Amino acid sequence: MDDIGSAPSLPAGVLYVAAAILTALLVWVFWRTKCRIANFILFAIWMRYMMSAFHEITFTASPIGLTWNALGSSLIFCLGLLMIQPKALRLRFFLPVYVVVAVILISGIANQEYAGTVNAIVKYGYFLVVAIGTCEALERYGEQPFMRVLLWAFVPLLAFQILSIVLGVSKATEADGSVSFIGGYNHEASFSIALATCFAVAAFARSMNVFVKSGLLLALLAGLMLANYRTVLLAIVPIVVTQFALGTTQMFSRAQQAAVGIFMSIVCFFAVVAAGSVLQDRFQDVFTIIASGGAGVIKPPSSFTLSDQGLMSGRAYIWSEYFYGYLAGTDAQKLIGLGPNSWVFAFRAYAHNTLVSQLYEYGILGVAALLYFWASMLFAALRVRRGPRTMLIAAHLTFIMLNMATMPLWMIEGYIFYAVICGYTLYLLKPAASTQQQYRVVVEDGGLQLSRPRSVPRPLRTRPM
Repeated sequence: MDDIGSAPSLPAGVLYVAAAILTALLVWVFWRTKCRIANFILFAIWMRYMMSAFHEITFTASPIGLTWNALGSSLIFCLGLLMIQPKALRLRFFLPVYVVVAVILISGIANQEYAGTVNAIVKYGYFLVVAIGTCEALERYGEQPFMRVLLWAFVPLLAFQILSIVLGVSKATEADGSVSFIGGYNHEASFSIALATCFAVAAFARSMNVFVKSGLLLALLAGLMLANYRTVLLAIVPIVVTQFALGTTQMFSRAQQAAVGIFMSIVCFFAVVAAGSVLQDRFQDVFTIIASGGAGVIKPPSSFTLSDQGLMSGRAYIWSEYFYGYLAGTDAQKLIGLGPNSWVFAFRAYAHNTLVSQLYEYGILGVAALLYFWASMLFAALRVRRGPRTMLIAAHLTFIMLNMATMPLWMIEGYIFYAVICGYTLYLLKPAASTQQQYRVVVEDGGLQLSRPRSVPRPLRTRPM
């Protein structure tokens, strides 16, 4: 398995001092930003990453039964409802989310899995407030200023990872002895998805200094390599290739961009091949599956030999357990699943594939609803006619690929990733005139200057349901 053991936290003295410094830094960013909705999104994301660094505390139960992490997520969701424009919840853009939530309710009530139902719905609520808040922050604070500000939310990730490398705090992730440096976080999956989110935000921040941006992107790739979670390393290829193949062309004149784009595409191709060669041992199971055409991946769990059970870090065996567990259900359960979070009573590990988990928990209806959700958001990105359209599409493809071998929609970090790119999609779908910033003329130091208002409310003009 790829989650051997539990990762140790950073030493308490280092962790608390670092947290205090990072908190002071966040307060300074709030003071500089002075935009309520932008600061809320920054806080919502930053707080989740900060709480996860204290997993030895936040993963334990609070006095009301929920873990401190779950309680924190619930409070941020409730705060988000107060921060966003309520009418945004009625946008047709979010109809697929409500379809998924409806299936969760039906399955939860039918299977009497009430705690799991509430937990799942809160996660989608978290998605909604972050997605809507992202769109509103882009409108009120400005697209490029907000993207640059949002990068501050990811400073704890990089800071803690650097500290874990310096202090030698790592986690064993494979039986072959390989380790992950994940900043004292509990699991390399959530940490890697958070780094991938930062990569997407940095890619969207087109107005950043090219050298600063390039340095940050390369640092994030190095961080992903050190986190050593191959699922994310594979899934992030679309947005990485798009950034370095097409993003580089922005440094050149329009007449030179086509030639530069072709050259960088070739460079990226050989870079991917070289990376695959260097990491061949880590991806050997993937190559084996591809060579066999996928034969034997899904078969009765009793048919797995001991060596088969280790294939793809145990994923093939896990998927078979879930699939045949689903087939053992009643006819009604095949339609609506065995209920939210029901897997914890039957299996030792989460499914490591969102569709497999969705089939077991929510049945055929759940899989159909989730595919509708993903397809709707991807097609929305395809309809975008301004901004970094290709980069946006690549980000959507990266998220969908993540779901094939891990479960970003099982962890809040995954909902944050999807909420940011979906909120950005909604923003870019609107006519440019509806998202332009208003300026006012002020007298400063004896001269006239243009100044953007700190926060200008903007109506969401996408058609309501």
